[in-house]
Amino acid sequence: MAKSVDVLEKGHEDALPMLTREELYGFGIIELSEMIMSIEHAIGYTEGYRFLLLCFGNEGSSDKTKMLMKRLEDYLFLVKEVYRFKVNEKKRKENFLKGVNA
Repeated sequence: MAKSVDVLEKGHEDALPMLTREELYGFGIIELSEMIMSIEHAIGYTEGYRFLLLCFGNEGSSDKTKMLMKRLEDYLFLVKEVYRFKVNEKKRKENFLKGVNA
């Protein structure tokens, strides 16, 4: 656990591999839904880790974890926005094709 805290203390919380909105549009609906589940899992895991740091960690370490959780939640919101756009786009295409075939 000390090694993990050291990583946060060295300021690597900015090194999370987060894609831009434009890069996310390149993924399909299935990949985006898997990303959403993974990010939600990471947030839950980080929340549990934050609790441990509150109890046993160094002063300020839980605040750094809280900032990390906030970044993950913001990223989750972005991925969900792209996912909703993709789903709506697919529904529009299906409705258009139904109208053409009718």
